[in-house]
Formats: sequence, structure tokens, C-alpha cells
Amino acid sequence: MTDGGTKAAVRAFRSGLFTVNGIVAAVVVLALIIGLFLGSPVGRIICGLFLFAGLVAAVIAWRKRINIFGGDGGADTEEMYSQSPEGTMKKLLFDDFQSRGGKYVVKEIQEEDVVVMPSTKTVQPVPISMREEKAEEFQISDFFDLDSDIFRSDTEPKSEFNFLLHKALLALKDVVFSHSAAFFWANHEKQQMVLETHATDSQNFMTAKRFDVEDDVVSQVARTGKPQLLGRINPVSERELIRYYESPEYIKSVIVVPVYFLKGDGDQLPVGVIVADSKAEDAFGAETMSMLGNFTKLVSALIKSYTDKYDLLLDSELLTSIRRMNDRIKSDPTEFTILNSLAEEANRLINWDFLTVAMYSDEQRGWVLQKVVNRSGQPYVTPDQVVDFNTSVAGNVIKTNVVERIDDLAAEEPVRFHPLEHIDAQGTFLCIPISSMNRCYGALSLESRTPANFSGNEVETIYRLVESAAMALEVLYMNDLVKDFVIVDQLTGSFNKKHFLKKLEEEVQRAEDFGDDLALVSIALDGVQEHINRYGREGLDSIVNTVAKIIRTNIRSYDVVGRQEGDGIGVLLANTAASDAYLWAEKLRKQIASHIITLGNRSFSVTVSAGVCGLGEGMHKDELISGTSQVLNKAMENGGNLVRVF
Repeated sequence: MTDGGTKAAVRAFRSGLFTVNGIVAAVVVLALIIGLFLGSPVGRIICGLFLFAGLVAAVIAWRKRINIFGGDGGADTEEMYSQSPEGTMKKLLFDDFQSRGGKYVVKEIQEEDVVVMPSTKTVQPVPISMREEKAEEFQISDFFDLDSDIFRSDTEPKSEFNFLLHKALLALKDVVFSHSAAFFWANHEKQQMVLETHATDSQNFMTAKRFDVEDDVVSQVARTGKPQLLGRINPVSERELIRYYESPEYIKSVIVVPVYFLKGDGDQLPVGVIVADSKAEDAFGAETMSMLGNFTKLVSALIKSYTDKYDLLLDSELLTSIRRMNDRIKSDPTEFTILNSLAEEANRLINWDFLTVAMYSDEQRGWVLQKVVNRSGQPYVTPDQVVDFNTSVAGNVIKTNVVERIDDLAAEEPVRFHPLEHIDAQGTFLCIPISSMNRCYGALSLESRTPANFSGNEVETIYRLVESAAMALEVLYMNDLVKDFVIVDQLTGSFNKKHFLKKLEEEVQRAEDFGDDLALVSIALDGVQEHINRYGREGLDSIVNTVAKIIRTNIRSYDVVGRQEGDGIGVLLANTAASDAYLWAEKLRKQIASHIITLGNRSFSVTVSAGVCGLGEGMHKDELISGTSQVLNKAMENGGNLVRVF
């Protein structure tokens, strides 16, 4: 023990006289003195025992103080026991992390001092004002994508799948510490790899969506279905092995695993691949391969969910489109309405740039493009273009009644409609026959400027929509066929329009053959829209029926009455000149104007206008009809309730 240590022990002994240890020391000293003066050996032995016990107790107390206050017990111990003259309490700092070998160091600190926590590690001083650290606060945005549209509304399955797949790739990239992670679809039919989504730190990741299947590592896994793990990639061969970067990225390690989705058709080829790479050598191992296996199972589950939802969505949208189309056709059962509805609903179901509908034209005696919709602004075919029935894709579809799809127009360069068409040869072309059980009415074609744009499910959906339109056309044409046999108009009790025109043609031919006079009178109700607004469509039908009855009571048995355009009524007056026909029409006009019509609780009168045209030499049926239409329009433009002669 050093001198300083001895002095400190003496001072500690002196300061502790009035403590328990001090009392023990006093007893020992007293026993020593008594033992010296006793003459008895037994007394001396007893005093010696007291002396020995006192010394042991003193040594134990002294060693405890040394262990508490440090190895050397020098100045630091003195500082600990010293007090200020005023007798105030001092603040002590205990430090048990010392490199000099002692166990504890006790130091006095002032109130304004900075607390410094000595340690074997390098730390920064912490001011008293910053002693209390606030607990880290987390926001909901740390665990939930608040700004993502995926949670704000019902999104389509494609967007949802891409969103979830991207999140999975971000997690994969962080877990395996990769430079990039990506998912590619494997299009085995077209021998292409199609990028779906990726997560990367690179600025050189490919901007194109696809590349051809060749000898790169991604293509190898897609073609064979065997995972690949490369730990040391030679920079010279990087471009051949890794093709999803625009320029060399100096990748050293890459791992690629296949993704399967079995549809029950026995096809064991992967539907896609997951790839992760790193700029460090041997960055991936067997544990990474096992981890990616779990990720592929997750992606397979996402694909199944996506395909199921997509199929259900297409079926639902198809049923909705068919219902909307049928509702329009019910309100206006015409060929024009059917074709327009077909184009509108096809636009809702899939994406396309060009749409055409080819139908047969009696006037041109061939198949003609009756409807063309161009949404891209690029040059395309125009309406009324004749379809080459023998050399074009559309003509072949109509002829064979079979759907044709061309996924890459640039590779095949087919004739869509006519050999002289001037159309860019790129994208996808789909042509579907508009056919029922009995006949083919034409063909619907859809074209996209993107290759392989239409999936098998989308083709099936459009086919079902076209099939529904074909059924509507079948009903429409069957109704027209029935009307051909029913020659009497149900509303007016006169000939229908088609039979009236047929009778007109016969009477014109008869008048020319026998040199007889013939006059045509076209009669139309004035203020039709006003009557509809006031009495409704049923009220207008009642008015037309009343006018038709008045007309029938004023004709001869061999005169012909029939329906014309709209609510017009035509009268063929045999053996009647134009002047006599005028007098007859004028008499009829006055009679109709003075007739009181009763509808429910309302009574009123109506007026009509009439146009008269007599058959001239060499005139045909169409010229006779045109003449009466011109003068009838002039009569109505002049206020109505008039008769004009051509």
C-alpha cells in the first residue's frame, strides 16, 4: 500500500471513531491494556481473543471501504469525505467504466456542469436540457398508403395486381439487399419477355416493355423453368446475360426464379420470372433461393386472384353492356341503332384505336364498310369502302364465319379490307363475324396500334357482345320479313309503306302502257311535334288514324291508300289528272279541318297539307314521289293547311 493509501486509511479510521467500527477499535485497545496488567494467564488469553477479534473486524471494515472508493483510495477518497465549509451536500459522479484498472471513480460535480458519461465507446456530451428524450412518434402513413388510389375507390383488377406486385418487389429488394428486382411475363407464343413492374436503384433500367427470348438469364429460366444463380458475372458478358438495362450496370450477382400458374391444361411452362441482382459478388446464396421461392408462391396467388377478378369483371361488364344495348334497341329497333350500340359497348369493354362494321349493301351489291370509327387520328379506311370479299381478312371472316386475330400486323402485313388500302402495318387486328344461327350479316373489326393487345378473354367477351347484336339483327330482319307478308298497316288500316310503293310501281307501269292519267297526293299532318307535346305519342296515333279514316271515305274502290315516310299518307288516284287531283285534295283538306276530334275530355281539330303531282310522259316512280315531296314541303313551310301542285 502506498503512503497516500496509508494516510487515507488513518484518516478514515480517525473519522470513524464514533461509528460502530470505532467502538470495536476502542474495545480492542482497552482489552490490550487490561491484558498487560493482568497477572492471570486465563485473563491474558481472554484479552488476546478480544484483541484478535477486534483486529479482524477492523481489517474487514477497512477492505470494504477500499473496494467501494477505488483501488488507490487516494485523493478521490479524500474528496468524497470532504465537505464544504458551509456544510452543504455535494453531488458525486460514480464511474465504473475506467481503463486504468480501478473499479469505481467518484468525482464531485457542480450544478452547472455538463454531465459527461465516460465510456469505453466514443459518445457525444449530452446537455442537461436534452436528458429526457422523447419517444419516437409513428404516423399511419408509415404503415399504410394513404395517398394511393388503390384504397380510395374500386379499381380494376389490373391496377390492383400491379400495385400489389410492385409492393412485393419492393419488399424483396429490401430483404435481399438487391440493386434491382423485377417481374417479367413469359409470352411463349410470341417468344417474348414482357416487363410488368420493377423496383430499382438504377437510372438505366429498360424503358421498353418487352424483349425477345434469347440466351440471357431471364429468357433461360422462362424457357426451361429452372432457377439460375450467378455469383460472379464477367463485365464482358454482362450485356448478353442481363438485358433489362439500357447500358452496362456492372452487375456482379443475379438470381432468377420461375413463377408458375397452372390452369389445369397440363402446361408446365412458367408464366413469368422474378429476377434480383446486386453489384456485389456472391451476394445471393441458398437461403436467398429459398426466400425467392416463397415470393414466387405469393406472386402465383396474386396472379390467380387477378385472373379470377378479371374474368368476373369482364362477365359483369359484358352483361351490363348487353343490357344497355338491348334497352336502346327496344326504344329504336333499327339497324342503325344496333350498329351504334355495338360500337359504343365495344369501346367500354376493351381498348382499341380503329373500329369498322362491314354489312351487305343492296345498292352496291356487295359488302361495304357502313361504320368506321378512328380514335387515333392516323390514316385509315373510310365509310362506304367496298370490302374485297376474296382477298381481305374481313371478307374471309364473312365467308368462313370464323374469328381471325393477327397479333403482329408488321410481321404478316395482311389485307384488312381492300388491296388498295393505305394503312400503317403495325399493331393487332381482330375481326369477328356478325352471325346468327341462320346467316352472317357482316363483320366487326377492331384494331390497336399495340402488338398483341387483345387477350383471349377480351376476344371471347367481344365475341359474346357481337353475338348479342347478331341476335338483335336477326329479330329485326325477321320482323321485316313478316311485314312483307302483312301488307296492311295496323294503325291506319291502309297498305304499309313497302306494299304501297309496290302498288305505285304497278300503277305507273299500267298508266304508261294504257296512256291513262295518274296522280299521286301526299298528305301530312301539320304541327306533328306540337301534337306529340300536347297529347303524347298515343294521342298522335289516334289523330293519324282519324285522318286516315276520313281519307278512305273519300276515295274510290280502285284508288290506293298507303303509308309513306313518318306519319305521311299517300293516295294514288287512278285515271285522274293533276288538276282534278288538286280539287280532290282541296276538298279533303277542308273536310279534315272542320272535323272535331275527341281525346278523353278534350275536343279539337287539326289541319293537313298536301302535295299533288301528276304522272308525266316518261316519268318513273321515284320522280313522281320526289315531285309530291317538294310541293308538300313548300306547303308546310308556308304555314300548312295548304295544297300545292307540282
